[in-house]
Amino acid sequence: MQARRTFRRIAVIVVAIVILAPLAVIGLFLASFDPNSYKPQVIAAAERALHRPVSIDGRLRMSLSLVPTISATGITIANPPGYQNTNLATLRRIEAKVALLPLLRHQLNILDLVLVDPVINLEYGPTGTPDWLIGQGAPAPAGTGAGTGSASGPAAGVALQSVSIENGTITYHPPMALVPLNAGQPAALATPQPTVLHIARFTGRAASLDAPLQLAIDAQYNGTPFTVAGTTGPVSRLTGSVAGGAPWPVDLTVSGQGANLRVTGQIAHPREASGYALHLHATAPDLAPLAAYLPAADRGDLPPLQQVDLRADLGPPAGGTLPSVTNVSLTAGKSDLTAWRKGLSLRSMNITLPALDQAVDVALAGQYQGRQVGLEGKAGPVGPVIEAALGAPAPAHAVPTERFTMNVAGRVGNALFNAAGGMATPSKLAGVAMKLSATIPDLAKLSDLVGTPLPAWTDIGVSGLLTDPGGQGLANTVALNSLAISSAQAQLGGAFSLRLGPKPDLQAVIHASRIDLTALLKAMPKPAAATPGTAGAGGAAPPQASPQPKPAAAVAPSNPHLIPDTPLPFNLLRAADGNVELTVDKLTYAGADYRALTAHALLRNGVLTVRPISGELPGGPVSGTLMVDAAANPPSVRLIEQAPAFRLGPLLRLLGQPGSASATVQLYADLGGAGSTAHDIASTLNGSLGVSTVNGEIDGALLDRLLTAAGLPAGVAGAQGPVQLRCFATRIDAHAGLASIRALTLDSSRLFMTGGGTVNLATEGLNVVLRPQTDLGGGATPIPFAVTGTLAHPATGIAPPGDYAQAIAAAGQKMGGGQTLFGQITRQLGLAPRSASPQSCASALALARMGHPGPAPTTAGLATGGGNGGGGGTGSGSGKAPGAVSGPQNLLQSLFH
Repeated sequence: MQARRTFRRIAVIVVAIVILAPLAVIGLFLASFDPNSYKPQVIAAAERALHRPVSIDGRLRMSLSLVPTISATGITIANPPGYQNTNLATLRRIEAKVALLPLLRHQLNILDLVLVDPVINLEYGPTGTPDWLIGQGAPAPAGTGAGTGSASGPAAGVALQSVSIENGTITYHPPMALVPLNAGQPAALATPQPTVLHIARFTGRAASLDAPLQLAIDAQYNGTPFTVAGTTGPVSRLTGSVAGGAPWPVDLTVSGQGANLRVTGQIAHPREASGYALHLHATAPDLAPLAAYLPAADRGDLPPLQQVDLRADLGPPAGGTLPSVTNVSLTAGKSDLTAWRKGLSLRSMNITLPALDQAVDVALAGQYQGRQVGLEGKAGPVGPVIEAALGAPAPAHAVPTERFTMNVAGRVGNALFNAAGGMATPSKLAGVAMKLSATIPDLAKLSDLVGTPLPAWTDIGVSGLLTDPGGQGLANTVALNSLAISSAQAQLGGAFSLRLGPKPDLQAVIHASRIDLTALLKAMPKPAAATPGTAGAGGAAPPQASPQPKPAAAVAPSNPHLIPDTPLPFNLLRAADGNVELTVDKLTYAGADYRALTAHALLRNGVLTVRPISGELPGGPVSGTLMVDAAANPPSVRLIEQAPAFRLGPLLRLLGQPGSASATVQLYADLGGAGSTAHDIASTLNGSLGVSTVNGEIDGALLDRLLTAAGLPAGVAGAQGPVQLRCFATRIDAHAGLASIRALTLDSSRLFMTGGGTVNLATEGLNVVLRPQTDLGGGATPIPFAVTGTLAHPATGIAPPGDYAQAIAAAGQKMGGGQTLFGQITRQLGLAPRSASPQSCASALALARMGHPGPAPTTAGLATGGGNGGGGGTGSGSGKAPGAVSGPQNLLQSLFH
């Protein structure tokens, strides 16, 4: 008995030693363990896993218990160089309670994980690589040793039982986009507004690692609150080592702005997000508040539908790339949509889709400004069309899909719209034959419906056949054949095709039998008036409640040039090809008819040739050629134009000038230059321009305006009223941007004037002498003006001495030659009048017409000095020109009278 008692005591002691000794060792280890001493190894392991620089500012701590709590503060995960934000993520504090014994099995069971103030920035780098992609082969940060070697031993499994987030922020920065500043200007980088998800509270709790997870989220999306609540399967199925098991259940409800979305069902393989069978049910009493979740630019596109109900079942893809979508039903009740589109209301809406391999059925009814609105029809199957539109490749084993068909009809009052036809191969958007038609009594009455002002074109009929030439698919080529458009204002037809891709190619043939351009322009919508209290149109912007100071911006210097320095859109010519033929039988504008208008434009590899440009204008034919080589560096432009006889009146009305003119003008031009702006082209201009007219009549106000713009004193041509033009002719030759005026003669009933000089188109400097004539001693004498300054700011002054010497000599000759004191003085000074003026009407017209024939001016005397039909200052006309010329010549007149 004693021996048995002794043995029992020894056994208890042995068991105590076996149990208590390890516990004592563990206790001593925990008491002496300093996790902060492993901080460099922890940082190196994190950098090796994330391929990012990692820092921990605070100490690593671990509490002493059977459920240790590990904590750290000041954690930062940096971005590689080149990103806008230095850090990918920062975390003020992290705490993790872990189960101790599973660590011996290389299993990390986190019983409770707390993240405090996490901040995550998601953005794209300079090469377009997002910072959240952790490259598997990315180089490790230098100086950490993380790039050498790898973690030894088997990979540890991770399981999570409970997690909570306090005050977290995730910011997504979209990639910068190239946005053109203005038409013809190079694009500039624009930074879109970021998307911000702020998580005020996130909790996920489970009774055990294998129990369902209870989720509760309180967050804001771009400042708009929403909540998520419900249950899912255990997190261990997502992060732990358990790969199999029963389907993972899902029952979540997302709520925000009065709307609810409930997702129920299960997922067979939650890690791979595969094998799911989910049912979606969304309800919204009003759709308009949900616009707060959309980007700011798209918020106005969401109609305020009422009593919206959406149901659908989602399953894994069945042979394609899209999920299996079945039993789709979208309904809406009676809705007042006036806030979205003026005068629009909905009575009912019902859209059903049994499956993606079947047709969608649409039925909509309502009213628009007191008229019935409806849309009915079927189209399908929609699945292959959606996949093709998204660019998803068709699976190699895919079974050919049946033909896509569409038959949809819409009505807005008396306006009717129809689309009928189909596609032979919907998976490629190919084999398209779709008849489109519309009849619209008044296009302007649809303005409120489409959300933008429309022209008041009436009695419109449109029809055409939409195809994809050669069966290439709408993603590659789109064409509209048998196009016919008729209205009260125009009638035209033709066909066009557009090949899409990196370099689009447009082919078009358009023939218009009639175009009433006056009626078309008159029916265009009027510009919207500026809203009171807003800047624009002279209105001042409303004062801000608390104006914030802004840094002073550099003031751009004003453009000193009259010829624009704005870059021309040559990049558009390099970006596309085309071949467009346009013919117009009759175009009516401002009471005049323009017939047989023709233009053929060919664009290939950045070279645009428009040949011919021709037409019968009211006064005669016009023809020309335009050539633009945008592929050259710098781009070059050449214009050849011939207008042997066109009426000036319609052109003046087109330019907004006084249009009472009966003159017929001849114009010949062959001009070319190179540069990226109009000013650059003018600076290199070469060629000739000739403009002339004879035996016509123009308005005196227009003539005076033109002469004033040239630097002559106001009123030189008298007041408003008819002015007889015996002749006007000018010839300008340009070489390397220097324009020389070889001829300039104006013979009118109010003024006779000649001139010459140069215009430097690079500097826009003027060096021109104008010689209006005045009456001296019973004869006409040209008195010279010097026009200097620039095209934008011309100035008049004293002409060069040689010009005045000739005027004085002519005056001396006419006042008695050598028999008078004045005549003797001019002869002793060596001044002698020139021979017949080279600027007679005949010589100036010959230069301006560049060898082409034209009518001769009448021989009846008009202004002073213009009576012999070509004397230009030596004629026998008597009497002063109506409206005496004022200016420096008055001084000379006072000497001679």
